[in-house]
Amino acid sequence: MWSYPSPFRNQKQGGVGDGKEICDLLVICDRHIIIFSEKTIRWPGGTLETAWCRWVSRAVRDAAKQANGAVRWITEHPDRIFLDRKCTAPFPIDLPPPEDRIFHRVVIATGAAPLCEEHVPGSSGSLIIKPDIQAADHWMQNNDTFQPFAIGDLEPSGSFVHVFDEVALDIVMHELDTIRDFTDYLEKRSSFIRSGRLREAHGEENLLAYYATRINEDGDHDFKTDQKEEPILIDRSHYKRFSNHPQVVAKRKADRVSYLWDELINAFTVHMLDGTSITLDGHPEFELRKNELGVRYMALTNRFHRRSLGEAAADAFEKGKETDRFFRMMVGPPNARESETAFFIFTFKYLDWMENDGGYEKYRQIRSNFAHVYAKGILEKFPHLKRVIGISREPPGQGRGISEDLIYAEQADWSDEDREAIRKDCEDFGVLQNRMQQKPWKGREFPDVETVRFEFTPPKTHAKGQNRKQRRAIAAKARKRKK
Repeated sequence: MWSYPSPFRNQKQGGVGDGKEICDLLVICDRHIIIFSEKTIRWPGGTLETAWCRWVSRAVRDAAKQANGAVRWITEHPDRIFLDRKCTAPFPIDLPPPEDRIFHRVVIATGAAPLCEEHVPGSSGSLIIKPDIQAADHWMQNNDTFQPFAIGDLEPSGSFVHVFDEVALDIVMHELDTIRDFTDYLEKRSSFIRSGRLREAHGEENLLAYYATRINEDGDHDFKTDQKEEPILIDRSHYKRFSNHPQVVAKRKADRVSYLWDELINAFTVHMLDGTSITLDGHPEFELRKNELGVRYMALTNRFHRRSLGEAAADAFEKGKETDRFFRMMVGPPNARESETAFFIFTFKYLDWMENDGGYEKYRQIRSNFAHVYAKGILEKFPHLKRVIGISREPPGQGRGISEDLIYAEQADWSDEDREAIRKDCEDFGVLQNRMQQKPWKGREFPDVETVRFEFTPPKTHAKGQNRKQRRAIAAKARKRKK
């Protein structure tokens, strides 16, 4: 939905010629614009130092130039981005307003990992991160900070450029598999590398492990250090300890339910991209630029938040089996970080008698009407919310298949008459009439692990079969224990 490989710009000479590629992958979601520029360069010949200079110049410097060019084009010509080389398919979603845009330049440089693993003791193949290597120091051997298989700050006087090799990219994408987790990491990573608090990190995976095990004052993962300390060295032990820690293993197990939320996101995006989304009577025609908003805010949740949403959705679907209608809302308290957006699940059974009373089409229209009343009622009832996203569907197990509707509604400056009309609709539909039962979610990102201590008492050793020297040694140890 938000990832577009090889977009093009219509920069043609004299009005003829094909469009030019902007970057290798363009990701746009909410405020974030991620520009991926990838170069696969075969390891050159020559001495190690000479080969590194040639490789980093072609794979990293040239890719960074492309990323910076992409930023300039998107900034200056946001209306001239296309999906095809002939520039006939305009970019399908809106870019964030210029004042809100956050650009992330990401270089994917591949081809050096096997040599890095071979020449750097203990390396996984992931490049060293060393902030004091700057600009041309990366490819100029006569500079004091020059070091093969190490990357610092490519453009210290400009915007930060992230550099990942193939090993680092796989690990980062595995550990940070939501757009929110990934962009949070990129923002804090660039700040940390430029903060003066990092001396060196032995591979991206160890930098990531350091980040994943520290929380700042806002409750977010961050590169927390003691400001009074010297710049820190992050050695190669961090990621191995992190991966094998019992609480991390427990986290991955607890996160399994979060992928239900991913499945719901995919269910809607597939129909939107394939053009198979259904617009019911009385609702505006489908338009990707507008209809993607609901799925976008579903996708902007991080993995830990998706765990709570996945648990709530799974339980709601089960509860929906027991009643004709079931409603559940997921919302944070007014002062919480995630308090601006509410989600809800609404299940509505398709009963046998409905077959002869308008059939499935009428049923789905009624279900959609209920969901829209719920959405407006929630916004009216909780004025601190900016938006609400609802999912309405049949509960599982009815044997007729399942359809899902997505509802997106934003807070509005309603008049007293508008509010009264919303309350009247809620009353007529019988929704949000009773006090809602609140159930706080008490999940922990890294669940506590119960430690069980096993004690083993060895069997008594009999003197039989021992020589005199062995018996005296045992007696001496026993006397020492008594003292």
